[in-house]
Amino acid sequence: MKRVFLVFCEGETEENYIDFLRRQYKSPIKIVPKTEGNQISQQIISKQQKELKLSQHEQITTFLMYDLDVASVKEKLKSCNAIWLCSDPCIELWFLLHCKEQTAYISTNNCNSTLCKSHPDWKNYKKPIINDAQQQFLWNNKEIAIKRAKALNENTNPSSTIYKLLEAIESY
Repeated sequence: MKRVFLVFCEGETEENYIDFLRRQYKSPIKIVPKTEGNQISQQIISKQQKELKLSQHEQITTFLMYDLDVASVKEKLKSCNAIWLCSDPCIELWFLLHCKEQTAYISTNNCNSTLCKSHPDWKNYKKPIINDAQQQFLWNNKEIAIKRAKALNENTNPSSTIYKLLEAIESY
């Protein structure tokens, strides 16, 4: 069976990051961009899976990549049968974990400004663009980011479970 990773993304930054991973790993990742904003549901996921017309010979693993800085998102995700790739407060925390540890609560604004100060490659970071130098930095430091993310408590501020996608791809 062919394995397909189906990733529902909240925004453009997430979509750009997943597209970068797809190119790096040369893996069968299908991106469903900006899925209904905060309105994600199992019904939307099932509908999208049918619309993609994936073959019965494909084993589909579904992921949801969302920021948890909006409380209602977590409640929506709980009703979905998929693996969460969530960052609290935002995806920039995942990027920050490639640079440094972050164990104390952090707001979205502070996370973005801390990221920009954390390493010269991130100095000019502007959502939703992840430039070539930043992509290379993320690739080169993914193992340390995974270790740092695993040390945090899932779905609480700060945390990120994006590493679950990388591990799934690498085990494939």
